[in-house]
Amino acid sequence: MLDSSEQTLPQAGQVWFPDSADKTAQAIEEFDKEGLPLFILANWRGFAGGQRDLFDGVLQAGSLIVEQLRVYKQPVFVYIPCGAELRGGAWVVVDSQINPTHIETFADPTARGGVLEPEGVVEIKFRVPDLVRAMHRIDPVIRHHKENGGAMAEAAIKAREKQLLPAYQQMALRFADMHDTPQRMYSKGVLAGVVPWREARRFFAMRLKRRLTEEGLIRHVASTDVSISRREAISMVHAWSSMAGTGLHDELAWGSQLPTATAAAGGSGGGVAPTVAAAAAAAAAAAAGGDVETLFEAQLESDKALLAWAESPSGKAQIAVELKALRSQAAARLVRDMLATSEGKEGLIKGLQSVLATDNALVTQLRALVGAK
Repeated sequence: MLDSSEQTLPQAGQVWFPDSADKTAQAIEEFDKEGLPLFILANWRGFAGGQRDLFDGVLQAGSLIVEQLRVYKQPVFVYIPCGAELRGGAWVVVDSQINPTHIETFADPTARGGVLEPEGVVEIKFRVPDLVRAMHRIDPVIRHHKENGGAMAEAAIKAREKQLLPAYQQMALRFADMHDTPQRMYSKGVLAGVVPWREARRFFAMRLKRRLTEEGLIRHVASTDVSISRREAISMVHAWSSMAGTGLHDELAWGSQLPTATAAAGGSGGGVAPTVAAAAAAAAAAAAGGDVETLFEAQLESDKALLAWAESPSGKAQIAVELKALRSQAAARLVRDMLATSEGKEGLIKGLQSVLATDNALVTQLRALVGAK
């Protein structure tokens, strides 16, 4: 007789259970090994929190998702589609702060996001006693009864409170929901942008091309000078494009900007071009005014401009010059570090002796340098 039997377990939608969370973590790990960009269409209310789910390792599976995103080496896009929501622990495990130099989060204007749902916020922040106090502070009828007093005032106030309570609960719910809108999330730095669903394909196709182009440049910088961190390499690439007037530095996603290699070497670094400043000002004005369409278009134009710069002959020439300057800086630092020790000095002299025997041009350059000193 068989010891196993089939079991049918009902599972709610929009919820991560132990098995589905574990599959998600495994899929992310495999995509990273294959070197693929990752798109996450997020529509979860959280993790299953039953005793059985805890016993089956739902917390461990959730932590695996966090770990796989933390070490992900390719561009990651988290998008909350129209009518979708990202809540509770699901928000925590796909937050862009897990891997801020790789993960970007976007949302449709009708999407919602936050750890607590509006109903949960109302139960904590706007309980019935809080709403009653608001009625006594705002409602003119209750204030009139309190000022006039009388035998029937208390009963009239209670009746008025009962009449107003449903409306105040709806207003509290709406107020809590306003804090979960994409415009609010963008203003708090949680989102990198607000992208309408009908424009998502066009936007993300261009954004992916930009990110892949940036990744290629960042790898060139990292291989040129191993002492440069990834965040510094990102800032350098954005500074190069800004010098050409075609980049838009995204502080929400990438952090502070650093000087270019040529500026550090003593050349003219250049400032942000007027076109970049105009695009940044347009995006800031759109975010402040809630103009999602303007913000989306400004980001799209920024991506197109950076791609046009990176693929243009002048852009390629500028990148070559900057990489050459980085290699020169790395070599100069290496020689300086070698000369800091007696062994390094001895090794450098021996190396120069072997090279000078065959390189007459280097001999002339060194003589000119020593003579100038």
